[in-house]
Amino acid sequence: MGHKSHKKHTVPTATNSLQDECIRVQKVYDWVTDQLSVRKTIKFTDHQLKKIECAMEDPSRRPLRIVCKTPEAPPLFPLSGSEHTEDDFFCEQVGEKRDVSVAIPGGGFADAQLVDLLFTTDVKVKVVDRHGKLVTDLDVNASVFESFVLCFPNGTDLFCRITKIVCRIPSGTVLLNSPAPDSFDLEVVFCVDIQVEAEVKLEVLAKFCSPRDNDLLAPDLIDECPPVEFPEQCPDIFPRPNCDCSLTGEASGETDSEDDEGKATLLVNICDDCSLSGSSMKLNFHDTDSSDGKHSFTFTATSFDQDTLECKECGDGLKFIIEGSGETDRGRTLDFKLAVVDSDDDQWFEVHLLNRRGKVVFNTGTVEVEEGELTIDDCITFEDLKYKRQP
Repeated sequence: MGHKSHKKHTVPTATNSLQDECIRVQKVYDWVTDQLSVRKTIKFTDHQLKKIECAMEDPSRRPLRIVCKTPEAPPLFPLSGSEHTEDDFFCEQVGEKRDVSVAIPGGGFADAQLVDLLFTTDVKVKVVDRHGKLVTDLDVNASVFESFVLCFPNGTDLFCRITKIVCRIPSGTVLLNSPAPDSFDLEVVFCVDIQVEAEVKLEVLAKFCSPRDNDLLAPDLIDECPPVEFPEQCPDIFPRPNCDCSLTGEASGETDSEDDEGKATLLVNICDDCSLSGSSMKLNFHDTDSSDGKHSFTFTATSFDQDTLECKECGDGLKFIIEGSGETDRGRTLDFKLAVVDSDDDQWFEVHLLNRRGKVVFNTGTVEVEEGELTIDDCITFEDLKYKRQP
């Protein structure tokens, strides 16, 4: 028998294999988007009204139209090279930031900063005839002043961008007959993107890295260098946690409750992009038993509790659970509990509405979906990822 070697063999590592790296990046401490609007009443001058009346006296030029044109804002992406350099619109901070303590979703308070921002744009308004020929025009300036609560610690920079400007004329854009109105309403909408950033060093995956020791040179230092400290984060404010799963669709069926007999219709769009922001839920109940003294109603959710969101396996499908609060079409504020099951065999949902004392005032019971469809999709979160590190 030959001698079998037990020598260990080292498997060579290919070029460009994964390894620990420290990178310099712009870290986002807070990110807010919003839509702000302002309405102004614009008056024509006597000279402009004379031009409009003259054009309206010509049947071949009627009707006239009022059109407005706003500056073209740079796209949201890419970020580099999209800075606006003209002076036709801008966003700027007014005054200094102030420290505040604010209530956060889910309960509790967090330290934040209050910032006042001014958004300004020039709008070109034209009156044109039916052929598009200019009758008269005027320049309008519109501004919005808004306060924002942000995670804006010392050491970070505020970047305020206007990503789109829209103008509307709610009072109507068509001029049919004389005399022409001497004024009109103009509404300007600002789509804004606000980010708080700081340049930091991160060790992939997503943790701060520390600078290397100055071990290549060993000079005799007299003064101590201060430690490198990054600005504190605001985890209670941003980023918000992801959803475990999403729920979308519209479905209806008969209620399974002796006290609340009727037909329930559920319209939901919760965590559509795996984020609770922008979620919606509406429950419509049609009462088919008029003898019990109850009435049909519509309940609309106004808030969702992230901590109550739960997604778990249920047979061959998924079960979606969440709680929150909302209002009925009669103005009554109630809390709600929602449960939905989506499986290959069937679908059902159940909604409880509770008053402020926690008493159930409405219960659909288990509603088997007879019309429509509800879809539960699993969201991949950071906790779902498994990273295999090198030994």
